[in-house]
Amino acid sequence: MSISHRIVIFLIAATLLSACSMKSYPPIQENVSIAATVNIKDKSITFIDIDSQEKLAEWEMEKPYTGAVILPDKDTILLYGKHVETADLYSLKMGKLIDTWETGEGIINGKMLQTNAEIALVDQNLDKIRFFNIDGEEQWQMSTERDPLTILEAEKSKHLFVLSFNREKLTVIDLDKKEKLNGYPIHPSAAGAWLNENLNEIWIGGHGSGAEIEKDIHVYDSLSGQFKRKIPAPSMPVNFLGINNQVFVLSHGTSMLYKLNEMGEVINSVIIGANPFDCVYINGQLLIAGYDSNDLHIVNPETLEIIKTIPVGSGPFQIVLRERKS
Repeated sequence: MSISHRIVIFLIAATLLSACSMKSYPPIQENVSIAATVNIKDKSITFIDIDSQEKLAEWEMEKPYTGAVILPDKDTILLYGKHVETADLYSLKMGKLIDTWETGEGIINGKMLQTNAEIALVDQNLDKIRFFNIDGEEQWQMSTERDPLTILEAEKSKHLFVLSFNREKLTVIDLDKKEKLNGYPIHPSAAGAWLNENLNEIWIGGHGSGAEIEKDIHVYDSLSGQFKRKIPAPSMPVNFLGINNQVFVLSHGTSMLYKLNEMGEVINSVIIGANPFDCVYINGQLLIAGYDSNDLHIVNPETLEIIKTIPVGSGPFQIVLRERKS
């Protein structure tokens, strides 16, 4: 192949790559509070106006993202996925890609930490929690048990709790000292958790092991690791949300939403959607994603009445919130 032909091919390839990176989406204005669902079956992001309870836009993405984090500027959304080699940052108001972080594959979860204003990314390929600043620079990392999944931040003690799906042990990381503390044993196939720092309790759900489907929430002392009790929540309790001394639990095996008090007593329960996976709270309302019903349910937390159901993309797996800029 002649040099001139190689130059032409290079220019064509560069043009195509540039065109892909410049793909634009409907912009999301800054003066709107939004809920965004990350839909993993059709690789889309659905944006809902929380005040009007109407769909704003739907972005059809090119990569299989499974989760997102909204950065403190309230405009940048960071998208990641276990089979995506980069964490990609999009400007909501511009509707386009603005940066990428070279993370490598394996990122299964992420959280913006309050303790040190860093982003914790859960890397299942490396079995580590990796800590990045908001400029995308990796600051440090810490090894965990195999297949880390759920992370919880204890803001008072400045600890990070890490559940590993395939190991019966919880990892504890000191965020200030940047060191791993003594963990403690937990039940198998753990997933989803809630931390009550006032009572020093951590509630942990899960899918179950083998043919045994998890039917209970396991409660441990968050300091000593001592097992305290079980709370029935059949079946497969995988998502927890604590609000005003009450705990909302999603059991996706039965599509059940439970409302409990801090002692674990059931106050109310209701079937929501089909296979709900995520639940968030904003403006006095619960938002629940129905993974197999492809919808977002707006729920009154007092009565558990469904106020409205909004269709979203296929397979909503996570909900992220952005309050409007004041």
